Amino acid sequence: MSDPIPALPAHENAGKSDWTSVFLAELAATGNVSAAARAAGVNRDTPYGRRQTDPAFAAAWDSSLEEACDLLELEARRRAFAGVVEPVFYKGAECGRINKYSDTLMIVLLKAHRPEKYRERVATEHSGEVKVVIAYDEGDPPFDAPTAPGADGGPGVDGPV
Repeated sequence: MSDPIPALPAHENAGKSDWTSVFLAELAATGNVSAAARAAGVNRDTPYGRRQTDPAFAAAWDSSLEEACDLLELEARRRAFAGVVEPVFYKGAECGRINKYSDTLMIVLLKAHRPEKYRERVATEHSGEVKVVIAYDEGDPPFDAPTAPGADGGPGVDGPV
């Protein structure tokens, strides 16, 4: 049996409140807790502990993550509309550049912002009968069919089963 991995020591900034602004700014920029903790100079467990005990910090954390998601959306939109310049090669040598657009990102953005128009539509229909078979083991008490909803205080069904 191997020894457990020792916990990382808390950074010297862990007890100070000045790390929080750096952490939250980096979290907003990257959306990554580990990167934000490194930038703030604290162990990554420190912000998680603070989040559990400080509602204002938890709210600021959530706001920072929303900002990070907004940045991702802006970049997706830029790549969909403006494209990305990529080199073109011929016989191993670069001979030009081309602007590549992302139809996939365009579709994702449309589905996110206009789901009523662009979401995937799936319809499942059933035709025919549904047969319910209830099997009893010998010695089980007889089955009483449920009554209409709520009549006996339980969920019931519409009519007997």
